[in-house]
Amino acid sequence: MKLALVVSSALLLSACSSGLNVVDSDLKHHHWNLVAIDGAPIDTDIKSDLEIAEHFSINGLAGCNRFFGSASLEKNHIKAEPLASTKMACSPAEQAVETAVLQTLGSGAKVDNQGQTLTLIGDQHTLTYDLADWM
Repeated sequence: MKLALVVSSALLLSACSSGLNVVDSDLKHHHWNLVAIDGAPIDTDIKSDLEIAEHFSINGLAGCNRFFGSASLEKNHIKAEPLASTKMACSPAEQAVETAVLQTLGSGAKVDNQGQTLTLIGDQHTLTYDLADWM
């Protein structure tokens, strides 16, 4: 009886601790397309995406410039290390998207992953991505 209780407790603790990593594993190896900023759909001519790879290396298209670097995930909060990016001139609309994306990733954001939809809730902006495919 004691053994069954110990085993049950160990399994429960294991399930609880692995639950902290569900977001981690659900985010990696995916390609996400940005569809809205602060609840407003972005112009379909502006392509912005995010890929999260192994060890939380990230890259994507912010608005008109590509970015890459690494991020960390702790307690459903993602934060990018200083990101590197290309430096092409952007239209004002692309620049607005790019600023929101880079600011949100750089400052950190709460992660709400609903499977097909990923929402990053930052201090200044909320970014909504749709799942494009597996990497």
